[in-house]
Amino acid sequence: MEGVVPAGARWLVHALGLRPNPLRRRLDRVVAAAVLGMLVVAVSVVPMVALSWGTAAYEADRHAAERAAATRYRVDAVVIEEPTTVVLAVNPEVSSTTHRAPVQWTGTDGAPRAANVEVPPGTTVGSRIPLWIDDADRVTTAPLSEGQVRTSAVALAFGVFLTGEALCAAGIAGVLAAANARADRAWHREWEIVEPKWTRHGG
Repeated sequence: MEGVVPAGARWLVHALGLRPNPLRRRLDRVVAAAVLGMLVVAVSVVPMVALSWGTAAYEADRHAAERAAATRYRVDAVVIEEPTTVVLAVNPEVSSTTHRAPVQWTGTDGAPRAANVEVPPGTTVGSRIPLWIDDADRVTTAPLSEGQVRTSAVALAFGVFLTGEALCAAGIAGVLAAANARADRAWHREWEIVEPKWTRHGG
């Protein structure tokens, strides 16, 4: 049975046990209670918090996507000039390129609209580029899709879960390290008292 039950679990059982044990110190009970509390938080509280945050983020992003979809529409803009290449420098060693070109489309009032937008590589004059436009005929981003909203919410929940578990693990490690350090100091103090008597007895 001892080989089946993890050593940490056996230590918790003995430290929190109700039966008298001359080897159990008050510090053992305090440390075991703190460790058990953080284990409970890691197993029950952290998942609930992560799920709650993920659900809240999903609802907020879904409502935002619905509002965006109600005020944005998609048009096919026509490229009216040759695209130009723009170099975006991240740092002296890393850079990327993008392509931009003037495009034109018909606004909601029937009047022509124009803007300089990013276009795919290989775009030529006369190509049609899908754009998202707001109700003021300004170029904007597409509303988030249901899949994007779900993915973002899951990523947030997973991040919260990992962070919470890491904090609990760090807390347990910190409590055990502090307890061991205190126990070592207590042992050294006791040994300073016992060693002379032990030495004389041995002599």
